[in-house]
Amino acid sequence: MSNKDLKTKLENHIGYVSINRPPNNHFDAELIGQIADFLEEMDSESECRSIILSSEGKHFCAGADFTRSSYKEESDPYERLYQEAVRLFKTKKPIIATIQGAAVGGGLGVALSADFRIACEESRFSANFSKLAFHQGFGTTVTLPRVVGNQKAKWMLLTSARVKGKEAFEIGLADFLVPQSELMSKAEELAKEINAAGPLGVQAIRETVKSDSVEKIEEIVKWELSEQNRLRETADFQEGIKASLERRDPEFTGN
Repeated sequence: MSNKDLKTKLENHIGYVSINRPPNNHFDAELIGQIADFLEEMDSESECRSIILSSEGKHFCAGADFTRSSYKEESDPYERLYQEAVRLFKTKKPIIATIQGAAVGGGLGVALSADFRIACEESRFSANFSKLAFHQGFGTTVTLPRVVGNQKAKWMLLTSARVKGKEAFEIGLADFLVPQSELMSKAEELAKEINAAGPLGVQAIRETVKSDSVEKIEEIVKWELSEQNRLRETADFQEGIKASLERRDPEFTGN
């Protein structure tokens, strides 16, 4: 099901899916839906035992792009986006993400949909929502604290801190830290370790460890969406977007 925006293949029990919108790999609901389609296809493919999620170009994913033509006829593109996002968390096979550059905003949410993240010195992780006077989305309210703990999650969310690869590894946001040139080989090494175990056992263990996280994510994205819709109407949000585009510090007024 590869197309111009997504590269996929199944080889040696590993399903490969790579976002192909370089250099920043912005996503929309259509792209997230295509990733979910592939993951669900791999769920029904007995030859697939694990997934490697990657992207082409400089960055892993710099967040959502709502300027694409596919959104112009959408009454609420964010609602559709989160419907597609929830599908990622419902799939059955272990997912390993390779982060070669920035995973920002919704891009961090995509990275957190994976079971494991492999980073390098050039990796950058940021929940940059507060610097836009905005609210986090993509289920990050649930997934980020589960990975780094509540205190680190609050720090990242409230400050929009940019976490470099080494620090991400130190706080548990990244599971492995390797040279950039070795990201894929490390992902394949981990995938082969997983694939050597009993696939039915792996899937059962993964479901148990995930516990009620999928249900919580499905519920929390509704709240995230309502807060985003509310804040999108504020003057501070407009200032945050403008300052970001102009590459300057925002001047918020609380309005």
